[in-house]
Amino acid sequence: MAQTLTERSWTINKTRTADYDLIAQAVRPELIGITGLDNIKIAVRDAVSRYLEVNFPHYLADLDIVIDEVYNRLYGLGPLEKYLRMDGVTDIIVFGTRIMYVKDGVKYDAPESFKDLHQVETVYRRIVAAANKNISEAEPSVDAELYDGSRVLVVIPPEAAEPYIVIRRHQKLMQKLDELAEGLPDLLAPVTKTVRKSQIYRGKKRTESFSGTVAEYLIDAVKSRKNIMVIGETGAGKTTLINSLTHYIHPNHIVAVLEDTREIQAPLKYVYYFKTRDRTEGARAITYEDLLNDCLRANPDRIILTEIRTPESAFTLVNVLNSGHRGSMTTIHASSSLLGLDKLETLINEYKPLDKVLIRRMIARAIDVLVYLYLESDELGNTKRRAIGEIAELLDVDDNGNYVLEYIYGG
Repeated sequence: MAQTLTERSWTINKTRTADYDLIAQAVRPELIGITGLDNIKIAVRDAVSRYLEVNFPHYLADLDIVIDEVYNRLYGLGPLEKYLRMDGVTDIIVFGTRIMYVKDGVKYDAPESFKDLHQVETVYRRIVAAANKNISEAEPSVDAELYDGSRVLVVIPPEAAEPYIVIRRHQKLMQKLDELAEGLPDLLAPVTKTVRKSQIYRGKKRTESFSGTVAEYLIDAVKSRKNIMVIGETGAGKTTLINSLTHYIHPNHIVAVLEDTREIQAPLKYVYYFKTRDRTEGARAITYEDLLNDCLRANPDRIILTEIRTPESAFTLVNVLNSGHRGSMTTIHASSSLLGLDKLETLINEYKPLDKVLIRRMIARAIDVLVYLYLESDELGNTKRRAIGEIAELLDVDDNGNYVLEYIYGG
């Protein structure tokens, strides 16, 4: 049988264990009708302070902690807030009422969980509402963005057996390559430069002999205004590497960043940040094609597309890069350099069916350097380290329609 407020109040005084849900329930009536984030935070502080003074004065020493917990229960994401603020956490997943999180590549079961599915529903509806979207049996999945920019997927029955909340935590990393090398040691390895195909190279100048580390090669590629495509699986660090490479862009270059989730924070003076938007009631969708068309009118020196996800973005970007904007960067999800090219080719063909060799030549003219990242896992499935599997220069397409690649590292 559920306890009454009086019984729970007696329990909390006896055990001296804070019952944040009880406090939140008690102050909730005072907060009805208050709008605006700043006004709400002030009202929560005042209401909680008054309530503790009367009922639990021994908790006033921890007033800020109690206020944060009560605010999270009333307006935040409940037990998820702890992990959204925790250093090193990259992923948070809710399985029904259970919470799992990934910290520094290791998967952990959270010691706490949601009380029940009703609390889970309260949280995922807050997420969906904040993104101006709806979720229901008719539309049981929503891709949205949290207040901190993290990407979140919510899936509920009947599509799923139970509610799932999948959060890829947003991290704005401002590390240079030497700082990034702590988690990606291959950056400090010397390049190997193994030539895989001895074709006659057309259309591009072959790189002169290069001796140095992988990091030095990538810095030279950025400064030489080569177009770079970073390839890898989810969580391999594709966007993190791109963000690090922006440190070596010419400081007076104008850069256009095109994203569907805020991730890049370039340390440059002149940056356009463009963002896509799904169609909502009363508002049209903003597509990658829209962003590319607008950024071209803004006349940037370079373009950064954080990930090629759609046929539209694949075709439009390759078409744009064939007309200039040297030194641009993008990423794509695949498990090798060649598979990254295959996926790009497939996406372009889905958008606009063209002759296979023609598509490959468009790609070869648009992309100069391929960097493949991957994750090494232990026997439990936890990430041991991130690694660079390959770096290759895309030189041309031969007479048989095959890509001509020169492997600079790995391969």
